[in-house]
Amino acid sequence: MLPRRGLVALLHLLPLLLLPLLLSSAALAQQGLEGKPLPSQDLEALYGLRASLGLRARDWPDRADPCAAWAGVACSAGRIAGIRLAGLRRTRAGNRTAAFAVDALRGLAALESFNASGFPLPGRIPDWFGRGLPPSLAVLDLRSAGVDGELPLDLGMSGNLTTLVLAGNSLSGRIPASVFVSKALRFLDLSNNNLTGELPVVSVSAGDGAGVLFNASGNSLYGAIGDALGSLRKRFQVVDVSSNYFGQVAGTVLGNGSDGTVHLKMNCLTGMPSQRSPGDCEDFYKRNGSPLPEPPQASPSPAKKGVKWKRVLAGVLGAAAIVVVLFLTALLLCLLRRGRRPRGRGLELNDDGIRSARKSSSVNPMVLSPSWAANSPRKGLPTIVDGFTYEQLHHVTRGFGDDNLVKHGHSGDIYRGSLESGLNVVIKKTDLKSSKKNIVELGFLVKKSHVRIVPLLGHLVKNDEQLLVYKYMAKGDLTTALHRKPVDAEEGLPSLDWITRLKIAIGVAEALCFLHDECRPPLVHRYGYARHALFFWGMVITEIFIA
Repeated sequence: MLPRRGLVALLHLLPLLLLPLLLSSAALAQQGLEGKPLPSQDLEALYGLRASLGLRARDWPDRADPCAAWAGVACSAGRIAGIRLAGLRRTRAGNRTAAFAVDALRGLAALESFNASGFPLPGRIPDWFGRGLPPSLAVLDLRSAGVDGELPLDLGMSGNLTTLVLAGNSLSGRIPASVFVSKALRFLDLSNNNLTGELPVVSVSAGDGAGVLFNASGNSLYGAIGDALGSLRKRFQVVDVSSNYFGQVAGTVLGNGSDGTVHLKMNCLTGMPSQRSPGDCEDFYKRNGSPLPEPPQASPSPAKKGVKWKRVLAGVLGAAAIVVVLFLTALLLCLLRRGRRPRGRGLELNDDGIRSARKSSSVNPMVLSPSWAANSPRKGLPTIVDGFTYEQLHHVTRGFGDDNLVKHGHSGDIYRGSLESGLNVVIKKTDLKSSKKNIVELGFLVKKSHVRIVPLLGHLVKNDEQLLVYKYMAKGDLTTALHRKPVDAEEGLPSLDWITRLKIAIGVAEALCFLHDECRPPLVHRYGYARHALFFWGMVITEIFIA
């Protein structure tokens, strides 16, 4: 037996001998509770992320187990499974160099969730972020993180994303179709960014359709969304594309803006409530250089098609009948006026075979200039009406340059100029050798004028060229009126209403009556003048009946 004194010493040494065993047992118990120790790859990735983000040591302390002591870090089976940066803060040095610096995430092969909601990550998402993320990543939340720039073209192709939240940032450009690749995707929130362009058409295959929400509201998306909207409705239960600039829904018929799962408020959709103003939509599409999509045309039923064609046919036939009646009535009135006209009044034959007016409210003969003989070098040509010189007309048209060219006419080029007196004129330049018809018309215009015919101010001939000077008509000629653009065109005058068309048709008829009836011999104008008159009468009558 040991002495009593030796036994007492042994009892004092016993705790020291048992301490390593107790510590080893505690470590084994702790390892049993928390799982396997972290591999060096995960530890290296975590410390790299801590350094690139500039996180404070109080949040991610050094020489401590990340699974137990690091805020926002979750482990599973000895691997890093989740990282939550929301609520964490950077150091002062980290704030000065803040950027989207998360390259270390590629080393976390078992990462399932990365949440940086509200944590500042200013900058553009790098290209590797599309395919370089861990395949196990299911939740990616970058809400209100200060991210900008365009989205990577292969974003979403890294694995099996179920949740992708990028709302509340400054992202721009188009939405890549790759974000819809993951068949497990349930939540996709891209709202309140600066995304633009059209929505991509999502391919839907067997097994899809488990999505809960697609939200792209509060962006600058535009265009027709028929096909894209149809595929999104098959993929997600709720589709929110409000507060954008989408035009008409081509190929898809919806109710009044939403059917409970589709939200379309504050867009550019015609016939739906709570939409943007037409001016706002037109300005946006004009800035983007794209045409505003036209409203879809509903296909009428066969029965309605037949009724519609019958109405159109009836309107056309009725308009044609009225045009014929009006024409016959006008002809009868002309004949009656000719029979009742007293002798010695009106228009009489002169030496040139063209009548001159003694007294008429619409015919005002022009006074010939004293320079009759001096400016008529060719036999058979009418004389000048006003004393213009070639140098004067050459000067006012800037040498007949292209800047003053109005158009190329059938019988000559037409130029615009301004005389020294301030009078605006147009000058028609023709070739005497190729146009003999102008001589006949000139002989008429020198001696006759009418309120419905552009007045001739003068003419001269030099070097086989004939220059005709007309008064400038500020509102344009008949051709200009015929080719007006619609009211919604970017440029041009608005289309004429039927009252204005009626007035023009009456004016054309007065001019034709003067040329064909009041002149001796009658001056029959081109076919186009009469065709324009009949065209206007047809447009006026048809619009009255069909409208």
